[in-house]
Amino acid sequence: MRLATVYGSPTPPGKLARALGLLEQGVRDRHPGWEVERIAPRDSIAPVVATWGDDAVERIGGADAVVLASPVFRGSITGTLKILIDMLPNEALRSKPVGILTVAAAPHHFLSAERHLRDILSWFGALPTPNSAFFVDRVFGDAEVDAEAVTDLREFADQLVVLAERLDGRHFGPDPLTVRFTRKRT
Repeated sequence: MRLATVYGSPTPPGKLARALGLLEQGVRDRHPGWEVERIAPRDSIAPVVATWGDDAVERIGGADAVVLASPVFRGSITGTLKILIDMLPNEALRSKPVGILTVAAAPHHFLSAERHLRDILSWFGALPTPNSAFFVDRVFGDAEVDAEAVTDLREFADQLVVLAERLDGRHFGPDPLTVRFTRKRT
C-alpha cells in the first residue's frame, strides 16, 4: 500500500518538514509493506506561494492514503496547499483516508486550518481520520524532538494506516454533492 504525504508549505523545509519526516519514518518502521512518498511544491513564486509538479495530482490519486501537512498561515492552510487541492479531481480523494497535520506558532491556532481542511475534504467525499495532528512549531525546533510528540505522530499515522487497510479500496456513498449535482442527468 502507498501513503502520499503532501508538504503544503511554500517555504524551504523546516519544522513542518521535520514533523512530516518523523511521521514518514514511523510508517516505514512500523508498517511493512507500506511505501511512503512525499509530494512537495517544486517552485516558490513568492514567500507565500509555490507551484506543484505535473505529476502531483496523479501521485495523490494513486495513493491508498494521504496526509495533508500545512503550517497554519493567517488562520488557515497555505495558498500553496490550496492550489494543489484546487487541481485535484473529485475522484483523487473520494473514499480515501486523509490525515491532517498542522504546525503553528501558537497553541490557539489548533483548530483553524483543520476546520477548513475538514470542510474541503467533505466536498471530495474523502474520509478524514478521526483525530488530526497539531503541534506548536517549537516542538520541532530543538535538536531532539520530545518523546510525546513522536508518540503522537506515531499514533496519528497508525490510525491512518489501519483505516486504509480496513477499507481496502471500498467506496462509500452516497456520492458527495459536487458529484451528484455536476454529473449528467438522463
